[in-house]
Amino acid sequence: MDTDFRRVVVAMVVALGVFVLYQAIITRIYPPQPPTTQPAPAEPTPTPAPGPESGPTGTAAATGPTTAAPPAYAFVASASLEPVILGGADGDALRVELDPRGASVARVQLWRKDKRGRFVYRAHPEGNAAYELLSPVWAEGVEWLSYTTARVWIKDPEPRSWDVGRIAWETVEAEPRRAVFRTALRSTDGDRTVLELVKSYTLRPNQPVIDLTLEVRNTAAQPLTVWVDQYGPLGIPQEGLQYDTRSLLSAQLNKTTVELNKAYQHAKLLDATLKKDPVRLTVPDKGPLVWLALTNKYFGAFTRPLPVDAPQVDYIAGVDGVAVDVTGRHKGDLLARLTTIPRTLAAGESLRVPLEIYTGAKDTDRLGKVNPAYADPAGLHYQLAQAPDTQSCCCQFAWLRELMIGLLGAIQSVVRNYGIAIIILVVIVRTLLHPLSVFQQKSMYRMQAAMSRLQPKMQAIKEKYANDKVRQNQEMMKLWAEEHVNPMSNFVAFIPLFLQMPILVALWSGLNTDINLRHAPFDGYWIRDLSAPDAILTFPPVTIPLLSWIMGDITSLNLLPLLMGVSMWLQQKYMPKPQFQKPAEPAAPPAGGQRTGGMTPEEQMRQQQIMAYVMAIVFPLMMYRLPSGLNLYWMATNIFGIGESLLIRRQLEREQSRPPAPTPREPRRPGLLGRFFQHIAAQAEELQRKADALRESEDGKKGRRKP
Repeated sequence: MDTDFRRVVVAMVVALGVFVLYQAIITRIYPPQPPTTQPAPAEPTPTPAPGPESGPTGTAAATGPTTAAPPAYAFVASASLEPVILGGADGDALRVELDPRGASVARVQLWRKDKRGRFVYRAHPEGNAAYELLSPVWAEGVEWLSYTTARVWIKDPEPRSWDVGRIAWETVEAEPRRAVFRTALRSTDGDRTVLELVKSYTLRPNQPVIDLTLEVRNTAAQPLTVWVDQYGPLGIPQEGLQYDTRSLLSAQLNKTTVELNKAYQHAKLLDATLKKDPVRLTVPDKGPLVWLALTNKYFGAFTRPLPVDAPQVDYIAGVDGVAVDVTGRHKGDLLARLTTIPRTLAAGESLRVPLEIYTGAKDTDRLGKVNPAYADPAGLHYQLAQAPDTQSCCCQFAWLRELMIGLLGAIQSVVRNYGIAIIILVVIVRTLLHPLSVFQQKSMYRMQAAMSRLQPKMQAIKEKYANDKVRQNQEMMKLWAEEHVNPMSNFVAFIPLFLQMPILVALWSGLNTDINLRHAPFDGYWIRDLSAPDAILTFPPVTIPLLSWIMGDITSLNLLPLLMGVSMWLQQKYMPKPQFQKPAEPAAPPAGGQRTGGMTPEEQMRQQQIMAYVMAIVFPLMMYRLPSGLNLYWMATNIFGIGESLLIRRQLEREQSRPPAPTPREPRRPGLLGRFFQHIAAQAEELQRKADALRESEDGKKGRRKP
């Protein structure tokens, strides 16, 4: 191994050691904070601001000295905890389980079926279990539910609150697609009712949409200033075994444009919760809240406040985001709490909070089929929820992602298999890049052969001007210009890789966002889901020192990335390489016993091969947890490259076996790069001549000054 290459390896090892040492020191100085419960925001005031944190279903009283409920009044609790089921019949898009506690949503299952009677969205590639989009979350022995009406506030004259999320509401109506719950704030003797809460759920036929309406009625004889804390969706599952892409995000109306406000993925929101930092999902000065969404890689639960009096009347004061179950198996489920603007209700007047809930795929085509406004950038623009997934890399282009997914879909419509469609896509892309690959490999081959042929002359120049690096470089450039050699041609080898990187990123983004590829199999036995790792064997998370810092804990045995690494090694092995002749040793060793000629072309080629073999190990590690479709694409690319290299080697062998031309060719005129090297060499030689003349003049002046 050459000394320079050894230095590179040593530098990489030292840098890695410094990184490990830094992590150990910084962990010792700043240890991670122990898990705590969720933070309690500041106590609300009658101004439009979110209220204090409400307890989950079954827990938590209000905090602060002014939040104690008046002893003469309490909300009436029902004795029945019987759940209510909406939908779940043939033709329904959803099956919704409602819980009387807080009049909440316990579970939402995507119930649409295809012509064969199988669920369109299944929990696993095999089997026929409906996909459960929302489910309860247990935290510290308490069950958290979606869309819980958590707390009611009354200013009389100080803010006082009642926890209505832990009591069972009375079920007033229970129909196949509609349910109504009710509870009331009454005096302890039961003679007088102050406030009445009525909450209704209506499931739209054949649509994954639920209409939720909360009505607060003032049944007292005097005006009351009231506001409510209302929870959003909770318990969306993590898609896949490797990466958690669950996000909590909101959009607001900025003049006439719907803009994505903030997006918190699970890790960011969990960290904010543990640090007790307030997390606001809305900006007060931007405009009305348009929608709130809890999403994973393919699905989402979108909550939209419906207008009451006018299209842009906003009755939402703000939205907070917290992470629940910070210590349990969910590791930070995301929950949003909406707080209404305090409103003074006259006797007999009601406050209505109508919400529209869409639960389903966040794919643009499916959104548009449910409601064209969902997918309209000038409308509700729900597809903004894909931003955290599609904007995670700087070297991707939206048009290229759409092109790749559109092309994949067109090929799949013919071959009826996305795995085969990916392979055909490889053939198309590599066929378009084939002329560039031929030019690249032949240029490298000819460059390496030329460098081998010029090695004796280069060695002679280095030995002759061993103590004059400037003159040595001048002579080298002059030699390259005379022999029409481009020393920068090795960089051409990276052009096909650079051209394919945007394609790889676009395909990766498409595999992460296009629901058509979810559970799309290649063979149905080994690769059952092209949007996830092949995972032929799953096991509990295994932490491998140093390696887990790069790629995380290992949870499955993925064979496809390993095969992809083998294909990279074979592609490097079969690339055309010239035969090098061993250079003659110098007649006398240089002073110090060290070689002055640097690396020979053969050593440079060996170094490039070592780097390529290292990449054949690093690349599978980098792509180990990526979708199997992407690994399939890269492995098919390598296999295509192996065949391409064999073809180019045969072409080069035929070129070398041709007899020489009968008449000598005229000397070829130097090319652009050759003329550039000649110009640089001439300028350097002129500068050197002036420097020598100036030095001789100075030496002459010094000699005349001597006595």
